[in-house]
Amino acid sequence: MYRASWLMVLLLVAACSDRGPTAPGGPEFGVSITCEAFVTAGTVTCESPHPAPPPGMGREVTLGGQNTYVKLTSTGTTYDGTSTFSTNVTVTNLIVQPMNSADGLTADTGGVKVFFTNPTPNVTGGGGTVTVANATGTGTFLGTSEPYYRYSAGAVLGSGATSESKAWQFNCPNTVTQFRFSVLVTTKLPADQSVLLWTAFIPITTQTLRSVRIQTFGTVPLPTIKGWAVGDNGTILQFDGFSWSTVNPGFTITGNLYGLDATGAGAVYAVGDGGLIVSSTDTGKTWGTLASHVSSALFSVAHVGGTGKHVFIAGTGGVILHATDGVTFSALTSGTADSLFITGGFSDTNFFAGGQSGTALRWNNTSWSSVNVGNSATLHAGGGMADNMGVPTDIWLVGTGGTVLNSTSPVGASGTWSAMTSHTSADLFGFAGGGATDLFAVGASGTIQHYNGLAWSPMASGTTATLRDMTFNFSFASGAIEYWVVGSGGTILHGTR
Repeated sequence: MYRASWLMVLLLVAACSDRGPTAPGGPEFGVSITCEAFVTAGTVTCESPHPAPPPGMGREVTLGGQNTYVKLTSTGTTYDGTSTFSTNVTVTNLIVQPMNSADGLTADTGGVKVFFTNPTPNVTGGGGTVTVANATGTGTFLGTSEPYYRYSAGAVLGSGATSESKAWQFNCPNTVTQFRFSVLVTTKLPADQSVLLWTAFIPITTQTLRSVRIQTFGTVPLPTIKGWAVGDNGTILQFDGFSWSTVNPGFTITGNLYGLDATGAGAVYAVGDGGLIVSSTDTGKTWGTLASHVSSALFSVAHVGGTGKHVFIAGTGGVILHATDGVTFSALTSGTADSLFITGGFSDTNFFAGGQSGTALRWNNTSWSSVNVGNSATLHAGGGMADNMGVPTDIWLVGTGGTVLNSTSPVGASGTWSAMTSHTSADLFGFAGGGATDLFAVGASGTIQHYNGLAWSPMASGTTATLRDMTFNFSFASGAIEYWVVGSGGTILHGTR
């Protein structure tokens, strides 16, 4: 699980000719951009070390991460001919989280600081010394006495927003014709160890995708990552670790597929209309169907245990199916006629289901019993957390109207349920979490909400599609948890650092 940390993250690097320091989270934090000030011409040009064309030239200065995390824009660059080189600079937030906020809503007083990693810029043409003339102050970031400019003090700089303009002035004698400088940005974020960018894959289907799972097979150093997504009109997609493709199961699927699960043993289950259970035992190489003995729509499937043999399926009219061998399903008495949209749990003796009108149930390996969550919202998704010993610590449920419910120890059946402020009224359909301080809920109109261990706050998704489900996997390349979201119109979003 992630530590409870939301204080500071280095987002941008602009350097003279080599890479700057790399912040935690992946190689992109260390991507540098070479920036050169041409004094007599009154311009600044930037070149990226990447093979792609640089994002800005001339009077527009783009610093850091190949124009990925943040953008500095320069206008009105002048030189007075004797001693002062000046340019007006703004900061644009290109990540999906708001900057200068620890909770995503309340502004911090520290602001967004752009600091110089070398207090004295490097003169590359002519002779003399260049210094920063009018910095907001100096601080200790990577070294000591590093000058910085502070932006958005007392204000949240939202995703996609641009700060106020500040004049940057350099003491520059007329014997200097060119100089270089290196800067970094530091600011508070709601979730400094979580997703910074949501990347949309080019849709390979127009069908609504309703469920997604990513699974890692094998061990280090050569693990295999595979994924699946299912949706309307029998759509099945497969991810090979690099790209998504459509799957032909070898038979016709009538109706929609709503729920999906995958086990570490290589089994994949998809459930849908008419009691359909589609399965694979070999990580999606071959597909078949399993008998459900019901004609009801099935909405959710989940397994428990390392072998993945104990599988639960829930659906319309309170239908719950159970298999102990992963193949032979039989109906269990749920005690409700309400449709059940979610199922999952910690063990065969502690499994849950939820759905219509706040209906929630718990399985104790003998029978299902009702759980009073104190809310009548329809529950569409949820998940649970456990400590290092596997003991459940809390359960989360999300649903219509932005509903977020939480139960802590004692968890579930006899525990206390509380409604949390989600800061959205959108219906929430998907939930996933890589740790107690890194939880997500997704829903209508591109809604993504994030919980950092203290509060829920909005995160920009870049889409207005209805987001139906999400999952996560550990990236061996970046060393971080990555998230996947699917939704209407074939939408697939990939959340990375």
